[in-house]
Order: sequence, then C-alpha cells, then structure tokens
Amino acid sequence: MSGHGSKRAVRELIIETLEKEGRNPHAYNIAGIMRDAFYDRGPGYGYGAESEEHWHAAVKKYRRAFGVGDLVRVVLEVDGQTEFHYGTVAQFRKANGGSYRGTPVKPHSVYVELEHHASYGRTVPLDEVTPILDDFEFIWDAIEVHRGAFGPAGMLWCMGCPRPYPKPADVKVIHKATGLKTQLCKEHNNEEQWARLGHRPMWDARGCREEIQALVRNPGEITGPADDADACALRQFADAFPYLVPEKAAELYAQWKEAQGASVPA
Repeated sequence: MSGHGSKRAVRELIIETLEKEGRNPHAYNIAGIMRDAFYDRGPGYGYGAESEEHWHAAVKKYRRAFGVGDLVRVVLEVDGQTEFHYGTVAQFRKANGGSYRGTPVKPHSVYVELEHHASYGRTVPLDEVTPILDDFEFIWDAIEVHRGAFGPAGMLWCMGCPRPYPKPADVKVIHKATGLKTQLCKEHNNEEQWARLGHRPMWDARGCREEIQALVRNPGEITGPADDADACALRQFADAFPYLVPEKAAELYAQWKEAQGASVPA
C-alpha cells in the first residue's frame, strides 16, 4: 500500500484493501486501522503507509465482534457426527436464557438461526461461535485463481453466477478445515457463497454415514487386501473425501499407502 494526501483517501484505501482481502469493512474500526497502519508525513505531505506487518496487526486488533445479523459458524453433534453449521446471529442471551436490551458488551451466549438443522436454531456459548471469515482463505492472484483452467479462454468461471453467462472468477476461496475450493467473481464473493462452500462437508458426511461409521467401528478395515471389495470401497471413499475419514483410519491408510509404495520394485 502507498500513502495518500488526505484522511478521506486513506479511509477509502483501507476499505478497498479490506474488500480485496475478502473482509467486510463494516466489521472493522477504520479509524483505528488508520492510526496504527499509517503515519502523518507532516504538513503538506499527506499520509504514508507503515509496513505490511503493521497492516496485519491493525486489521487483527480492530476487528469488531460479530453482531446481530452477522453470519457465523457453530459446531454441532448430529447423530454422533460433528457438523459445521453456518447461520445468522439472531439474538444475544443472558446466562438465565433471557435476552439483552440493546447491544451487550460481554454477552453470555448467542442464539443462531440455522437453515440446515432440525431445530432451525440453537443457543451457543459465545466462545463456541466463529465469525464466518475465520473459516476461509482468499487468493486474489489471477494466476492462482485460474490455475488448471481448460479451453481456449484459459480461465475459470464464477461458481456463484447464474448460468449460462457466468463472469470470470476474481478470487479463489478455500475452506480451511477441509481444503475445499471454489472460485467467485467480486459480485458473488459474499457470505452466502462462503456458507454454501462451508456446508459442503456436512452434506458429504450425511451422504457417507455408512462409510464413516464403518471406519469408526473398525479403522483397520481400510487396510484390507486388494481383493477385499469392502476395503477397496473404503479406500475409494477416503481418496474422494479425505476430510471425512476418522483420524485413526486416516493414519492407518497413510501407513498402508506408504507400505504399498515401498513394495513396488524400482
């Protein structure tokens, strides 16, 4: 970032940079970032930008806590399986279950409206609620965004645009917990699309419960012989959905693959 001649120009630069990083400017204290990440060059010389380290520290320091209407993630146990659910903060609640008047400084818990849960909502302790942005990584480099593209255009298209006329993608979005990816244009790089990506592991897990439960009961089954149809099916499942494989089974499968590689003659 470079310096600018007025506070207004610096403010616009901060908002533009936050948006480019996939952040919601309304969730940040812009004046605070301005104080910590920029400096006054003196009368007539405008403002200069501090280092990238100053920028990242200021962004972390001046991020506001989520509020009513914000999209967040909660972790729930459903039929013995852990699921990530994304929903909207509807209300802050007290320890006795009552609701606050106004915006509390230190609320006890949060009532989150959930679209894909049987209860359609859940009261969750404050420290178990995660702002949606914390779950995703955003890559804006055009080469990385369009890496692996096929066809004469040499680019990937936005997965959030209506078909048949999508826009070229501007950003690659990665779900940190699973490594799942999508690409979006600037217009559709929003919470709705992030939640759609974040919910994919939940839908995958609900469709693969038989395999997951089999590996929970007997993790070693995944290392069965090549002529064992059940073992082969579990290995195919693990290759397709590595983020759904229980920890012990994943460890045994990694050892099995290493042993198979070592047994192949050079």
